[in-house]
Amino acid sequence: MTAESAPIGARRLTAAELKRRLDAPEPLLLLDVRRGAALARSPLGIAGAVPILLDEAIVRIPDLPRETDILAYCLCSGQASSTRVARWLSQAGYRRVSVLEGGLPAWQAGGFPLRAVSLDGHRAIPRWIDVAALGKPATAASGTGLIAESAFLAGEKLPLRREMAVLFVDMVNSTELLFAHPPEHVLSLVQAFMEVVVDVAVEHCGDVHDFEGDGAMLYFGGPGEALPAAFDLRAALAARRRQVPELPNARLALDSGPLVVGYVGSRERRGVSFIGPSINTAARILKLAPPGGIVATDAVVRHAHRTDPDLAVQFRALPERLILKGFAEPVAIHVAANQGASVSTAPKR
Repeated sequence: MTAESAPIGARRLTAAELKRRLDAPEPLLLLDVRRGAALARSPLGIAGAVPILLDEAIVRIPDLPRETDILAYCLCSGQASSTRVARWLSQAGYRRVSVLEGGLPAWQAGGFPLRAVSLDGHRAIPRWIDVAALGKPATAASGTGLIAESAFLAGEKLPLRREMAVLFVDMVNSTELLFAHPPEHVLSLVQAFMEVVVDVAVEHCGDVHDFEGDGAMLYFGGPGEALPAAFDLRAALAARRRQVPELPNARLALDSGPLVVGYVGSRERRGVSFIGPSINTAARILKLAPPGGIVATDAVVRHAHRTDPDLAVQFRALPERLILKGFAEPVAIHVAANQGASVSTAPKR
């Protein structure tokens, strides 16, 4: 896939291709894409990379000649965060943008060297662009405009098996709305809720797979995108409730693991379906979250201790593993509750 034909103006390089590229005499600017807490905890990356911190108050990309050859990489194998930066670069007019396929884990798996990534690398960049000034990207030719199709599912032939993360969100006590307001008003509240859900999902390189009544299922390239999305979604919905007091509170649940992604339906009507235990797990544990709370499995929290340690420490493990309906083995659950919220430990069957 060439830079001109890629959906976001970026092509993928494997770790071996990147190593050969770095050994060549032509210059290549490397961008290390992660959150600040992850860099502070483990600053190792590829030698010479300039960090792009996604949790800064003002997120910036370099303002360099647009023919500059740039490659972005992130900590997750789904390369969704690096694709996010590549999309910004393309919006800014860069024409030679690449992402590292498989992210930093692929570089490590290839046995290639790691070096400390320092914020001092910013000194080599004379000018920067505030990504907020770029505005929202134009919709893709497919009509979806969602970055997920340009990241971890780009160019893939379905069905496929892929490690991914899922996030469920729903409105707390939404049934009460039907008894307090006309259906038209309830629909407007659901729309206000789901607008926030979609905006945050896309901002974090994810997609909304399905809307079901008062809830939605989102999918991401990995926990490195899904977990920050969950916390940002909780904050964004709280801010929206300050504008629309009738909007219900939310609860959220996450899990990660292998999913099979493929088409279902007929030639006349078909859609993409996701199949895997992580979907069932996240759906089952959702009701364990208190209003405004986030529940996550052990797999998500363990991953977060590497990529998002500041978020991982906000979780507390439930004292006992839970037996969920349809699961043979008990599941370890962690909860990040709002201050003062109580947590239910009764498994929902």
